[in-house]
Amino acid sequence: MGTTAPRVSEFLSTFEPVVSPRGPLLLASDGSPASDAAFPMARALAAHTGAPVQVISALVPNVMPTYALDAIPTPAIPVSALVAGRQETVREQMARLVSDTPWPVTIRAGDPVREIVRQAEETEARAIVVGRGRHDLLDRILGGESVLRLLQLGDTPVFAVSSELEALPKRVVIATDFSVFSIYAARVALDFVAPDAWVQLVHVAPPFGGNAQVLREFSGEYRREATKTFSTLVAQLRRPGLTFDTMLLDGNASARLVEHLEAVQADLVVTATHGYGFLRRMMLGSVTAQLVRSAPCSVLCVPGSARTLALARAQAMAHHQQTRVLAPEQLDAELAAFSARNLGRECTVEVHQTDIGVHPIGRHLVFSGASIDGPDGRIVLMFGDAAAGHLSHQVRGTGQVELMADPEGRDQLLRISYDGGLTQLVFD
Repeated sequence: MGTTAPRVSEFLSTFEPVVSPRGPLLLASDGSPASDAAFPMARALAAHTGAPVQVISALVPNVMPTYALDAIPTPAIPVSALVAGRQETVREQMARLVSDTPWPVTIRAGDPVREIVRQAEETEARAIVVGRGRHDLLDRILGGESVLRLLQLGDTPVFAVSSELEALPKRVVIATDFSVFSIYAARVALDFVAPDAWVQLVHVAPPFGGNAQVLREFSGEYRREATKTFSTLVAQLRRPGLTFDTMLLDGNASARLVEHLEAVQADLVVTATHGYGFLRRMMLGSVTAQLVRSAPCSVLCVPGSARTLALARAQAMAHHQQTRVLAPEQLDAELAAFSARNLGRECTVEVHQTDIGVHPIGRHLVFSGASIDGPDGRIVLMFGDAAAGHLSHQVRGTGQVELMADPEGRDQLLRISYDGGLTQLVFD
């Protein structure tokens, strides 16, 4: 969970405010007892948040071997009887567990994880709620692999519910490394806990072993900075009715967290995944993976990606700030003024394209200017400084250009729309 002392100034001013996802709760079930726990929790979350619930179940298509080419299976569309059978199974499960809530049920064909992720993206789901199985460790390990795949392939928070948790969690541990990802996860999590919950923020510091003077001094500085950061973070997260606590541990992060969850008898542990795009999809953090597989309680995992952060900020700005569309005839002058105001600020830049999805250009880029270039009116975004060198990104076929600022007038986001997508620059 990091090897350098956290600094308060590095994160709190860059991530306020944040609006959590506002779509439906997506309950994923395969009709088996392992998914039972998701139903009572979805009902509790729906009553607490006011979000509707949608149920999804995915059927793996039949595979019929082609005997002349038996290495190339040919997928077959499931027959209507299979779909009807799964529909009946899930509805019976729903009637048994939450008889007063006839939620809509969708049956999809294909790889279950991919179909759940696709449904979550189409509906802009607030969270995916899944059962975590029984107490048996093997069940949790096997079930955990599906949760990890949901996190690898999607950007929607995943609430993996243990069988013993039927009401909103009251004892909540939020693992934090003080990054913007874990802070975003904490903000999302507070919408899913009991109004009178005890919430503990836990940071696991590196093990500072040995008797060397330099290590003792660094350990002391680390702890002082962590304590200040905890205090400021609690002040930012505080809500009426919630009781906050903090804990600084040291050692192996995943092992220490699992031990701590058992000691405090937590109902829920919250963790963020880190990274951008392909890297995050290929390798989730070891702490998240270990918690999903081994935590003795329910687990809420909140993916932290460029898309997650940018959309959260954009949503927050849309709710709390003013958006201004820049007039085409004034665009050159507006971009020059924008560049002068924001020279040297760090930013995240990502591209949203309808055909290939969202991918980041970079994070913590130093903004050096934006201008119109060429007869086609393309916009050039420039980054870097004399010491680090310069990068540029061209946006062609420009349509609408929007600028968002905070209540004090400080620029927060520049959005450039064009046919087939948009480019978004968000200041840190």
